Amino acid sequence: MARAGRKDRGLLSKPDSTGKPVWYVRLYHEGRDRRFGSFPNKTKAREFYEKAKLEQKEGRFFPERYQHGGYSLVEELIAAHVNVSTVKNQSAEKHYGQWWKDRLRGKRLNAVTPPLLEQAQRELMAEGLAPQTVMHYMKFLRHIMNKAVRDGKMEKNPFTHVKLPRVATGKTRFLTQEEEAALVKKLGTLYGAWMRLAVLTGLRLGEQFNLKWADVDLERGILTLPHTKAGHVQYVHLNEEAKAILREFDSWQRSTWVFPSENPATQLDQRNFYTRVFVPAVQALKLEGVTWHTLRHTFASRLAMSGQGEGTIAALLRHSTTGLVRRYAHLSPTHLKAAVETVASFGKAAPTSPEPRQAKAEEAPISNGTVTKTVIGESERKGNVTEVAEKIGAGDGI
Repeated sequence: MARAGRKDRGLLSKPDSTGKPVWYVRLYHEGRDRRFGSFPNKTKAREFYEKAKLEQKEGRFFPERYQHGGYSLVEELIAAHVNVSTVKNQSAEKHYGQWWKDRLRGKRLNAVTPPLLEQAQRELMAEGLAPQTVMHYMKFLRHIMNKAVRDGKMEKNPFTHVKLPRVATGKTRFLTQEEEAALVKKLGTLYGAWMRLAVLTGLRLGEQFNLKWADVDLERGILTLPHTKAGHVQYVHLNEEAKAILREFDSWQRSTWVFPSENPATQLDQRNFYTRVFVPAVQALKLEGVTWHTLRHTFASRLAMSGQGEGTIAALLRHSTTGLVRRYAHLSPTHLKAAVETVASFGKAAPTSPEPRQAKAEEAPISNGTVTKTVIGESERKGNVTEVAEKIGAGDGI
């Protein structure tokens, strides 16, 4: 109970709709006059006032927690962030934002706890997404939560207690021809063709399933990608097999999308296809470490194994530099071969060419792959064949 004559600073009383008095707290914070409440009685209002003043003194007072029904709605912060985001890959930014909005709809900042974030991370991993992709999802929300802490909407980011997935930087996974054939067969004729197209073009999942027929030029063999990870328009060159696959698709007759959903007016849900069709096929074949992005690695790896240089591979992957394609350099059959040979010859005299000798033999191919060498002696020049010798070379099996 308040002492008689006590001056209660910052406390205001107003009657409610029934005439009963309710209490409010008035505080001056960061140059603004703010009001909090209502409180059912004066004691509750004073307790809040004293707590708030102590938090102000210690630098941990966040008024947004107590105004407008408490903490901000997470979906509102996500929407605000996406609207002003300047990252290059806007399509990915919107995708991550929509995923988190759907998951956290109706939740406020104080409801986002480490256990909730860990559960979301487990579900993303269970969808068969690569650790790097899961990391992108988690970092998207972590950035928004950091902004909320900065703006005084919450005290501490719950991500400080969440261990993000470990991203291995070791061997780049790509499909062998046998693995590719097995996976195509497992997916079936239709879905196998979709996968094969990715191997032939190096298209990312989003790039492939966002294709519109207006962006497909089969005559020139070029795909136009209006929205890419790089943030600008890019072009993909099609080989003859890729063009043949696209010609087999009949979706152009009913949709603007190359890969439409059951409703021709909308595109296929790529994540649904990936988790419902692609991942189960990979798991059934026990292809460890294989994701859709593995198909892009396969495209690049086969370029390297065909002897293409880093610049060519970078151009076809649509990378601005060759830095990211060096992971495939060891696959090139000619990469550094000449250079490594210099180690063996270091410090040694250069081999001398044998002196030219007078030709004394004639060689003629034999049908079975051997070479017959006839040596002509001095007596033969006199009209008598005195010596005939044959030397058998490599046979058919070499």
